[in-house]
Amino acid sequence: MKKIINYCQNHYWKKWLRRHKCKLGGGVTSLGGRTTLVLEENVSLGNLVINAKQLSIGAHTYIRSDCVLSAVSSIGRFCSIGNNCYIGQDKNTHPSDWVSSHPFQFTNTSLSFEPEIVDVTIGDDVWIGHDAMIMEGVNVGTGAIIATRALVLHDVPPYAIVAGTPAKVIKYRHPPERVSALLNSQWWECNVDYLLTLRLDDPDAALPELMDARSNHLASYERLEVSRKGCRVLPA
Repeated sequence: MKKIINYCQNHYWKKWLRRHKCKLGGGVTSLGGRTTLVLEENVSLGNLVINAKQLSIGAHTYIRSDCVLSAVSSIGRFCSIGNNCYIGQDKNTHPSDWVSSHPFQFTNTSLSFEPEIVDVTIGDDVWIGHDAMIMEGVNVGTGAIIATRALVLHDVPPYAIVAGTPAKVIKYRHPPERVSALLNSQWWECNVDYLLTLRLDDPDAALPELMDARSNHLASYERLEVSRKGCRVLPA
């Protein structure tokens, strides 16, 4: 009977989220027991494992299935994250300078092992390829691209493209002056209908118009709080 009740509740909250322009493929049961998730409109999440304590995800971001979101506190708007990514993998889950690395030493004993964990933060317009892993404590800058199967150990600068194991910068999406202009424009704060009127395939043509009119086209998104207990709309 309990399984049936849980199934029905999960189904209800999945439909509730869809009515509020969001998708959570696994429903609230994909969240850890202590997880609080805050979503802006038009976020689409596949079947994930979400263990983060507090995680906010910005509008229009999508994350494909089979990802694990662990030590991560924020993911910006317009991010594209492929299947089977691990974001926020702990670095120090076992002691390396004790007699042993095995947890028998601090399980039901007087000893304790509680390493400090620093959350990952991900900016806006970040693209993360299939099978990538981002270790805890990393800051991924706005506009960055993380290649398929990359292992990211260190911060990624804005608009950098990183690849490899460990990941290294292989190039930048734009020259420095255009990167600066894109960051200053904060285009991700504008509504999509306005953005689609711009020459998005030509940043140098779009940026002057964007800078002139940006303040008149800022987006306003509903924010949803999601936990194992259910969902609610947050005050504006």
